[in-house]
Amino acid sequence: MKNRWFLNNTRKFQRFLILLIIILTLTILQPRIFPTIGNFKSILLAVSIYGVMICGAIYPILLGGIDLSVGAVAALSGACTVMSIVNGNYSDFSVIKGVLLGLIAGALVGLMHGIVITSFKVPPFLITLASMNIVYGITQLLTNSLVISCLKPLSFTFIGGGRVLGIPVPIYIYAFMTFISYLVLNKTVFGRSIYCVGGNPVASELSGISSKKVTIASYIFSGFTAAIAGIILASMNQQAIAKAAQGYENDVLTAIVVGGTSLMGGEGSMGGAVFGTLLVGLLNNGLRLMGVPSIYHTVVKGTIIIIAVAFDVYSRSKNR
Repeated sequence: MKNRWFLNNTRKFQRFLILLIIILTLTILQPRIFPTIGNFKSILLAVSIYGVMICGAIYPILLGGIDLSVGAVAALSGACTVMSIVNGNYSDFSVIKGVLLGLIAGALVGLMHGIVITSFKVPPFLITLASMNIVYGITQLLTNSLVISCLKPLSFTFIGGGRVLGIPVPIYIYAFMTFISYLVLNKTVFGRSIYCVGGNPVASELSGISSKKVTIASYIFSGFTAAIAGIILASMNQQAIAKAAQGYENDVLTAIVVGGTSLMGGEGSMGGAVFGTLLVGLLNNGLRLMGVPSIYHTVVKGTIIIIAVAFDVYSRSKNR
């Protein structure tokens, strides 16, 4: 009985225990640098960018799809925002217009994904991979492959560089978007529809759920959150560049899969996604503090994805 109680509680808190073990390990390896308030703030600030992306990118994966274009969409939205501000002589109104333009650009890319996937039955992996390259190309054309600086106004730089009560604003935005995504997935009809369509699309259609509408809405939200992340990143760097968020899709996918969201669809949660986000953030920070070359970071993340997917497929086959 005691062993069973111990195992049940271990499974219940296993994500927390994993994070705790990693924190303790990095503390032992880097005792002077890692366990500091400043470093933990840096970790949260770093994860806030792709954390915001995850808040929307998890929706297509819950449907059994994927969105590989989040990094490209972030770069596009950041470029649209910065160029609007520069062309508007750095006025506060140009900031509002630029942010709206960036958000609309991201939502439109998501809308295009949803329509192509549902109307032409193109595999999500293929269309989002192709659009990733297209969107990066469009962003390069918009910026003329140049770095466009935007050091003002304060209403723009505050988005990515401001602090409230000593905590960076991007962390607040990430927390807010996580809360919104959690409410949508767990407390709304739309959220339940996502799980139904991802779990069994045929049964969902028979139940009166429009998988087409759910899919389109999910990809729009994925593009929208990627756009928010792109605007935060542009504000944080105070510049726009075509390849600004290149590679972020790897962190997004790693965090979502490691957090327990199945690539087969129908299983996953925002709680798991938050765990995956923090895990990736701790790994990135730890590898960087230990001086591990950046090229090996992708090797580690790729290995984690393979292990997580293999475990997911194995678990599903055992449950059948």
